[in-house]
Amino acid sequence: MRRSIGRTLFTGTAVALAIGFGASSALATTATLTVKVTGGGTYTASSTKTVLTDNGVSVTCTGSNAGGSIPTKTYTGATSPVKVGTSASLSFTGCTGPLGMVTVTVNKLPYSVKVDSKTVSGKTDGMVTGVNTAVSMTGCSFNVTGSAPGFYTNSTHTLTLTPTLPTKPLNTARLTISNVNGCAGLVNNGDHPTYKSTYKVSRAIVITSS
Repeated sequence: MRRSIGRTLFTGTAVALAIGFGASSALATTATLTVKVTGGGTYTASSTKTVLTDNGVSVTCTGSNAGGSIPTKTYTGATSPVKVGTSASLSFTGCTGPLGMVTVTVNKLPYSVKVDSKTVSGKTDGMVTGVNTAVSMTGCSFNVTGSAPGFYTNSTHTLTLTPTLPTKPLNTARLTISNVNGCAGLVNNGDHPTYKSTYKVSRAIVITSS
């Protein structure tokens, strides 16, 4: 596509969930957490708006759905980020940019859902790792891989994917662009886009991390 669309990418999860939440991953630390998950099991999650932005240019999707499993379990003294579940499905619909339609293909599922902070005021930082998507538009295509940062809110059972977190994370998660084809120099290998969306989770999952 053109200048604008070219600068955006997608991720997911999952994506969704990307409940679910690389650089390629996260910069590892030796910090440990005890994470308790209650009300867990298989889940679905949906969002009515996702925004992927690179260098100020955005692509917006009007729908995104994810699903997977976050089981009830306690993880004691586990190295952060602590994997608490998976995002086994992720999709995007109604994706457009300033120049028209954008197609996002989700690859290499499942993604992992991980916890990466202590719980403060019912909110826990996390990330969806293993993200691997292909973005295509007129005259431009590229891959987005890595980890999408975000946080889970117990009271609303929502996963907010955003680089702006309620507490300082123990690890740094980010997405990276690669395999750029075309794009007229508007999207470049090594760029780190942001992904923002809020997913409503179907289960009343509660995550407590200390």
